[in-house]
Amino acid sequence: MSIRKFLIAMVVATVATSAFALTPEHTEWAKGPASYLMTKEEQAQWKNVKSDDEAQKFIDLFWARRDPTPTTPENEFKAAFDERVRYTDDKFSYPRHKGSMSDRGKVFILFGPPSRIERATAPQPPSAGSVTEPTEMSVTWLYEGNAAMTNFGLQRAELKFTDRFGNEDYRLEPGRVNIAAAGEKVAATAITQPKLTEVPKYGQAAAPAPKPMTAPAPATPAVVPVAPAMTEFKTPAYKTAVTEFNAAKKNPYGKDIFVTYGEGVTDSGEYFVPVSIYVPKAAGFAAGTGFTLFGSVDDANGAPVAVVEEPVTLTATKDDLFVDKSLKLPAGKYHGTFGLADASGKPVAMASTDMELAGSIDKGAESVAKMILANNIFPMTEAQQPTEPYAYGGLKVVPKGDKIFSQADDLWYFIEVRNPGRAEDTTPKIQTKIDVEGTDTTGKKIKMSAPPSEATATEFKGMPNHFGIGSAIPLASFRPGSYNITIKLMDTVNKTSYTMKDAFKVVPGPAAPAPATPPAK
Repeated sequence: MSIRKFLIAMVVATVATSAFALTPEHTEWAKGPASYLMTKEEQAQWKNVKSDDEAQKFIDLFWARRDPTPTTPENEFKAAFDERVRYTDDKFSYPRHKGSMSDRGKVFILFGPPSRIERATAPQPPSAGSVTEPTEMSVTWLYEGNAAMTNFGLQRAELKFTDRFGNEDYRLEPGRVNIAAAGEKVAATAITQPKLTEVPKYGQAAAPAPKPMTAPAPATPAVVPVAPAMTEFKTPAYKTAVTEFNAAKKNPYGKDIFVTYGEGVTDSGEYFVPVSIYVPKAAGFAAGTGFTLFGSVDDANGAPVAVVEEPVTLTATKDDLFVDKSLKLPAGKYHGTFGLADASGKPVAMASTDMELAGSIDKGAESVAKMILANNIFPMTEAQQPTEPYAYGGLKVVPKGDKIFSQADDLWYFIEVRNPGRAEDTTPKIQTKIDVEGTDTTGKKIKMSAPPSEATATEFKGMPNHFGIGSAIPLASFRPGSYNITIKLMDTVNKTSYTMKDAFKVVPGPAAPAPATPPAK
């Protein structure tokens, strides 16, 4: 290059630098993985950034708006994001390309690890002059259950990546899933403090942004009342098992299962008690038939008011299992003991709980059901019965009986509201206020809250004047520890309010797919 050309190049470079005044670090930031989270509004704002100082303020505010705990020095959301970027750079990089900027990297960063991974190799015709036959490699990521419903609005989502040229550049194939729309949804819900205009130093922490409850599927329930309860076991061994379990000082089976109960009323006024048996993966059972559910609900004198003994199917809920049923029980305080027996009839797991029942619910009065914590809520594929346990107008809610959630979970809270006030026959006007307090595993106190906000009340199909209030709180930014959640419902038409409380635990969640099936390069 001549001296004259060199000087001209320097002048051009100087002009360019003074015009944009951004160092490469800031210039590249908006082209990197953070771009996946930028809303259209933020993209427009970034185009007006003219200096490094403006860029840094934008970046700091960008992450602060997504910080679930602004009163602490840590930004858990950004830490989780950075961890996913590091993981994808390590696993999905290929020559001269960062893994976090690949198609698989983008999907992993936005939607987390898939439920399962399938791999395939398809033969291709040899190219001219080729001695060996090249192959086309494909990797399919499957998102199932709540992860698929939350991210993509589907019960099962398949994302296929193909390496057509054998250079480890796996490109996402067009399919049923609208990745662009799903990514925009993730970007929007990641913002927990949308009104921030500057980075806060102190202040009340904001709870993670709730995700809207999935709309229930239509159902046409048939009127089938709950059968009168038995009061005697048909199999003496089950009666003995209940007696011995209640007398034991510790669980003789060494396998923990959990009982959840509630109270419901049908549109015809029939009162019933739904009972759910939750079986964690650690219990070692497999989904399917061959089990017997048995149990006894006893009064204060130890006399049974209801006995259960029937074959059941254990149903999968994410990694765990459950079975449920509804009982017909009178008002009173009881002790319920329930167990599972294997195909040979041998009891293999048991659990118990104290129960306090109203015995009836006025179908025309305003009331709320017991709050449910869950990590799996999904539309039912068949019409429900009015007394179907934990079914709400075609929506199935699986109570998380152990109340132990992974950081990879969304914690759903769900509350049935009966006969709320309506202004001029419109939808109910209900506000919710969420507070979460807890202690992480290091002993650090944590407090998060969100101001009152309008809640979406979804009326259940086939259940007039019954509404569901619910949303999901992402736990990715929660530290492992023990927490208490308080939900206050305020009916602004009837001027009534309800306070619901429950406890839960958060345990470390996978930051990547299970080691047994790592994503292929």
